[in-house]
Amino acid sequence: MLSEKKIFDWKYKGYLVNNILSQNDVDEINNELSNLRIQRNKKDSSWGEYGIYSHPHKESELILKYFGHPKVIEILETILNNKIEGIQSLAYFKPPGELGRDAHQDSFYTESGWGNSINVIFCLDDSDQSNGCLWSYESSHFLPILPIEIDEERIKTNPTFWKNERGKGCVMPQNHNFKKIYHECKSGDVLFTHDYLVHGSEDNNSKNYRRSIVMSYKTIKSKLRQGGQMKREPFDVYEIRKKHWNL
Repeated sequence: MLSEKKIFDWKYKGYLVNNILSQNDVDEINNELSNLRIQRNKKDSSWGEYGIYSHPHKESELILKYFGHPKVIEILETILNNKIEGIQSLAYFKPPGELGRDAHQDSFYTESGWGNSINVIFCLDDSDQSNGCLWSYESSHFLPILPIEIDEERIKTNPTFWKNERGKGCVMPQNHNFKKIYHECKSGDVLFTHDYLVHGSEDNNSKNYRRSIVMSYKTIKSKLRQGGQMKREPFDVYEIRKKHWNL
């Protein structure tokens, strides 16, 4: 069960963190993602050695397994007050020197509506400001979907096939007083972020990686934009839980 503080964080700050993954979980996810990345790069080098990996759950039963993690599903049902389904996954390797992600709101892309979708970030390395941790504007999930500002030069820093990391940041209201929070997480932590929360990440200026996998969910029957790049498709996480976790 979630503590009152964590429920408060979710309702009023737009995020919560819980330590869910064991060291064995972290190790097997990292090993699987490394193998997937190496195999992909043998077939197609255009993503770069450590480029973002889109939908690894579609290629790996082990990665798919974690979409059905019982503790994750329990937390999601509690904070969303609804049944849920999976929609997409993205793996980040974030080696030293990797640039960060511009400010954005996830529902700008999914169009699922306020509080109907959520990103669940499995932290696979310790993260802090030096290696490019996630940041957010606390309580900014109470804002509407914000306008986007295009920066053509920064867009050029994106991977060839992925144009949404940089150069399309959302614009915060003038003279806002939302506090910028740096989510310094431990390996094994899982960070839940509201779909309207304004967030991004810093550049990795350290000698360490900041690996993570983002698994996205939405409430049953809520709207979903498929997307030209992601081509999101809802799927049943309860069947995954039953198959892999015997629940």
